[in-house]
Amino acid sequence: MDSRQCCLRNRGRIHLWRFTITITAISMNSYDLERIDNFFSTIQPWEDAYTNVGFSFFAVRKNSETFLLQARLFLNAAPSAIPKIHIETQSMMAGHFPLSELGLGIRQIVDVIVSDGALITPYGKLIFPKSSHGDYSAYFDPFHQEGIASGNRLPVLTISGESKHLFMDLWKFDWELKAQPQPYDSVDELLIQLVLGGKRSDSATIEIVAYTVAFIDQSSSVKGDNAAPCIMLAKSLNRNKCQIGYRVFLHGKVIGRGAIKGHDLEWNEQDGFLRGKGWVGIQEGAVLHCVASYNGYAQHQWWVVDPAHSQNARRVSLEASDEKLTILRDYLFEEQNPRKNSRDFEFGVAWLMWMLGFNVTQAGGTDRSSDAADILATSPQGNIMVVECTTGILKAQNKLANLVDRTEAVRKRIAASGNSHLKLLPVIVTAKTKEEVKGELEQAKQSGVVVVTQEELQNLLQATIATPDAEAIYLRAWESIQPKAEF
Repeated sequence: MDSRQCCLRNRGRIHLWRFTITITAISMNSYDLERIDNFFSTIQPWEDAYTNVGFSFFAVRKNSETFLLQARLFLNAAPSAIPKIHIETQSMMAGHFPLSELGLGIRQIVDVIVSDGALITPYGKLIFPKSSHGDYSAYFDPFHQEGIASGNRLPVLTISGESKHLFMDLWKFDWELKAQPQPYDSVDELLIQLVLGGKRSDSATIEIVAYTVAFIDQSSSVKGDNAAPCIMLAKSLNRNKCQIGYRVFLHGKVIGRGAIKGHDLEWNEQDGFLRGKGWVGIQEGAVLHCVASYNGYAQHQWWVVDPAHSQNARRVSLEASDEKLTILRDYLFEEQNPRKNSRDFEFGVAWLMWMLGFNVTQAGGTDRSSDAADILATSPQGNIMVVECTTGILKAQNKLANLVDRTEAVRKRIAASGNSHLKLLPVIVTAKTKEEVKGELEQAKQSGVVVVTQEELQNLLQATIATPDAEAIYLRAWESIQPKAEF
C-alpha cells in the first residue's frame, strides 16, 4: 500500500462528513488518486456553491447482482432540470435522484466507490465493476470540451472500470423499455433524459461534473454607447469575490479592457441566483467580450452586442436571408429541424467559414465534381484549406483517407505552380462531438489532419459576432498538428 493509500485510509474517520465511514481498501494507484485530488483542489475555491447535487445512473442485472455501467454526479448551484425518475426492468435499472438521499458528501461518495466498489442507493446496491486488472482508473479534464463549446469552465472527473461489452445486450434492453408503463423507444432515449451522454462503447464510467457557478447573463445588453453587462452568481457565494472582466472590440481590434468588481455591481435575486449589473461606456457600434470570474478563476465568457449594430459585414449579409442564422444552425446542429441530407451540413460549414473571413468554394458540391474535396478555402494571406465534411465518424465513407489523398493532389499542383511557400492544411469537420470521435483523433493527428468537432463549430459560430481574424484561426489550426519540441 503506497503513502497516498495510507493517507486515504487514515481519512477513514472524517468529521466533516455527515457520518463516520471506514475505508478498508483503495483500488487505484497513486497517479489516479492524484487526479481525484486535483479535481477537488480545482473546485475548492467555489465548492460551497454546489448546494444542489444530483446522481443519474444506468445499471444492468447479471447473476442476481446489479452493475453500474454509466453514471454522472451533477454538481449544481441551482435546482437541476433533470426530473427524479426510477426505471426498472427485468434486466436493467436507471434513474436520477438527489445526492441528499444517500446522506453522503461529494468527496465521500467518490471515496466510497473506489474503496468499496459499490454504492448503496435508495434502489439497492449498485456494484461498480473493476477492470480486468482488479482496479479503477481516473482521468481529470479541468476544461471539458462540452463546457468550452458554450464558453464555460467545466471540470470533469471520470472514473473508469470494466469493459461494458461484458454486460451490454442493447436489443434486449430496448425491447424491455418499450413495454414499460411509461415506455421508452430505446436505451438512447432514456440516457438522453438522464443527461448521461448517450451509449458509450468502452468502459463502465462514473463522471463528476462541476458546473459553472458564475456566468454572464445573456440578457446583458449594449445600446448605443452604453453597455450593461450582468453576472449571475450562486447564492451561497460571496458577491464581493466576483467580477465582470471585459474587452471592448471595434472593427476587429481591442480598444479597451477592464473589470467591474462585485462591490460595484447592482445586485438582486433572479432565477435562484444573485444577479449583478454593471455599466461600461463604449463607442457606438462596439461589442463587449465579457468574462465572469469568481475568487480569481474565470468561469464563463460571452459576447454582448447591440442588435442594431454588427461589426461583421459578412454575418449581417447572410442574416438578410437567414434571420438569426436559423437555417445555418439547423444545418450545423439540427437545433429545430433535422438535416434533409449530408449536403446541408456541407453548406453550413461553407457559410460559417465565409463568415469567419475565409474565401470559400464548394469544389465537391456537384455530381460532376464529386471526386473533389467538399470545400476549398483560402485565408487572407492565401494559405489553403482542403476540407471534408461528415455527419458521422471520421472514417465513414473513407472520408479521412480521401482527404489525405486529395490534399496531396492539391499539394503537388501548388508546388508545380511555384507556390510552395503557401501553407496547405487538411481539415475534416464532423457534426459529432469530440467524445463521439475520440477514438479516431490520434490517427487523424498522425495523418496531419485537423479535426473540427461540434464543440469547435459552436465556438466558431459565436466568434462571428465580432470580426474574426481568419489568418489567426488558420495559424492556430496549423500549429495544433505540428510536432511539439521536446526539452
